[in-house]
Amino acid sequence: MAMQRNGRGRMHFLRKDLNDVVAKERKARTSGGDAKRQGANGMLQDVLWVDARSRAAYEEFGDVVGFDSTYLTNKYKMPFANFVGVNHHGQSILLGCALVSHENSDTFEWIFGNWLECMGDKAPIWILTDKDPAMRRALRSTMSDTCHRWCIWHNLQKFSRKLGTHLEYPDLKVDLERAIYDSLTCDEFELNWATVMERYQVDDDWLEGLYAERNIWVPTHVKHLFWAGMKTTQRVESINSFFDQFVHKHTHLYEFVEAYCEAMEARANEESMADTRTARNLRQIVTCSPAEELFQKIYTDAKFHEVQRECSRVLYVRCLIKKMLDDSVEEYELEDRVG
Repeated sequence: MAMQRNGRGRMHFLRKDLNDVVAKERKARTSGGDAKRQGANGMLQDVLWVDARSRAAYEEFGDVVGFDSTYLTNKYKMPFANFVGVNHHGQSILLGCALVSHENSDTFEWIFGNWLECMGDKAPIWILTDKDPAMRRALRSTMSDTCHRWCIWHNLQKFSRKLGTHLEYPDLKVDLERAIYDSLTCDEFELNWATVMERYQVDDDWLEGLYAERNIWVPTHVKHLFWAGMKTTQRVESINSFFDQFVHKHTHLYEFVEAYCEAMEARANEESMADTRTARNLRQIVTCSPAEELFQKIYTDAKFHEVQRECSRVLYVRCLIKKMLDDSVEEYELEDRVG
């Protein structure tokens, strides 16, 4: 513009004015928690919804988010993607959804960027996705400080396709899964993985690439972080199953909005019922453990029962040795009373 006007001095507005216009337009596009964009042909390309209830839930439960774009493709050939969190009852909650035209970096970057704006530019601390390079690039661009984790289930599902031609594939698969799931420390995983590679003489580029990225999907490398019970995108898939009651691949766009509202209302009713049960029910103590007594008073029903199960398991072990490692850390050696 400045070149066309023969210099900035001939411009009738400043850079700040232009930035204000851009910011105002961007805010208008995301007002009410919605955003959309059109393609070069003027046709609708991508749509994002984030309703007020989702924004309120994100304020309380937005630390950990799962994102998935593998749900149904509607008659407009636009995959349905959604953001999912976990509430205080352990229920999956919807934190936004989108209809996307292409599953590439540009589209994901647009989705993540606009979703963040809807959420007040507050990025989650942790996010769980499948192993999609385009998605990863978009996350690095829009949520650089967010810890990214891959869904372990999606990785293991590819074993048969990537390694199925190995002569000892059934045994190889079992030993790989043992190394992944049964290792208790990172060092133990490294040893177990190397043992499997040597035993079966595995030379596979895909598996080597997976191993190189072990810090974002192997349990021993991510278990020290809080994931709200998310290990796979199963949470997201449970939301997808929930949506099956309201939408299908032939749903029109105008019908989708109404179905979305119905689904959100149904999910809100489930949370309200859980709140009521927690307020009314008297949770029974089973073990008389101090931990159980404490969480009986402050946890919801669902979360308390998780603690109670762990306390109950302690009844079946006995302490053999107790060591004081320092002023604040104690080490116990326990023995299972059963078997």
